Amino acid sequence: MQNKKEKKDRNRSTIIVVILLVLLIIAILFFWNRSRSTGKSTVVEKDAIVSAVDSSDTTERIDTMASHSVSDTDTIVLQSADTVKKTDVVVKPVKKAVDKVKKMDTVTTVPDTIKIDSSVVTDTVIHKTDPCDSDTTRPWVYPDPSGGRHHEDVSIVFVSDKKAQIQWRFKDATKWNVYDGNPVTISATSTIEFTAYDSCNNAMDVRSEYYEIVRGESEKYCPDGMEYVRVSDQQFCIDRYEWPNRKGSRPESFVSKYGASDSCFSKNKRLCTADEWTIACMGPYSWRYPYGQAYEQYACSTHDTTFRVSGSRPECRSFFGVYDMSGNLAEWTDTKSIENRQFYYVKGGFWESGPQSNCTDKRYSYYPQNRHNPVGFRCCSDIVNK
Repeated sequence: MQNKKEKKDRNRSTIIVVILLVLLIIAILFFWNRSRSTGKSTVVEKDAIVSAVDSSDTTERIDTMASHSVSDTDTIVLQSADTVKKTDVVVKPVKKAVDKVKKMDTVTTVPDTIKIDSSVVTDTVIHKTDPCDSDTTRPWVYPDPSGGRHHEDVSIVFVSDKKAQIQWRFKDATKWNVYDGNPVTISATSTIEFTAYDSCNNAMDVRSEYYEIVRGESEKYCPDGMEYVRVSDQQFCIDRYEWPNRKGSRPESFVSKYGASDSCFSKNKRLCTADEWTIACMGPYSWRYPYGQAYEQYACSTHDTTFRVSGSRPECRSFFGVYDMSGNLAEWTDTKSIENRQFYYVKGGFWESGPQSNCTDKRYSYYPQNRHNPVGFRCCSDIVNK
């Protein structure tokens, strides 16, 4: 009996020990889960607090006119941890609505911090509206028709490239006349001087044109449309304009020397020699350019992008009344070059030759059978007695 009792006591003790071990394990698991859950809650709380503080600071920066801070209203509610599994509820702070009107007021006040000197602004406006500050170009005036030899009385008008007051006088006169738009008649050989200035006092240098009146000379010795040329013992006739020798027509370009000779022959004329061409250009006073000794940028078509119709530049007239001998189109001659006898001289320059397009300018690297875009021609003939 005693043995049975001892056996029961041992079994009971074993059961109690097992139960205590189970309870101990449960307690250990409970506290382990409790500590891990508490750690997570702490992290959430810290994140919520940081978020609340950041939101509060942002709200304070946006609403610069607010009278109190949003951070005072931040609340964090945590559920009691009565069980192993716990749900943490974080109520995030509600942002205050941004006062849009005050935000706009904040932006619009920025330009007020820029101080502007009104006197400087006023002076700048006045400076820009003064047209004379940007206008430094002198007027360019020329008489039409230009000077040189004429066969009858000449009625000239002055042409200006801009609005200007034009003054003129005959050489050796002391008084200047204000040009009123009416033609100035020249009936005898004389020199006329002229100048001009605009409203900004940009003045053109005094220029002069010499007019020689010799009545009926070309009609006596030359066919219609040609001018009589005589210098020393040389005399001949030359076309007034480049082929087809009509004022206002487009001169023919891209033509070979042979084609030019054939065209002249069809009119009972011939291609000019290089010497004839030079004499007709320089005149009796050996001018460097057909209109005078000094280069005039606007007188002839020497700064253009293409050629112009014949006679469109009134001042591009030689002493003998021959037009467009400087610039526009270079012109074939019937003279072989000394440098290479296979080539023929081409005279006068073309529309973009600039100052080089003078009376003595010549080119010789042109085969007679070849056609060239800037090259045309004019015809000459011997004099005839009508």
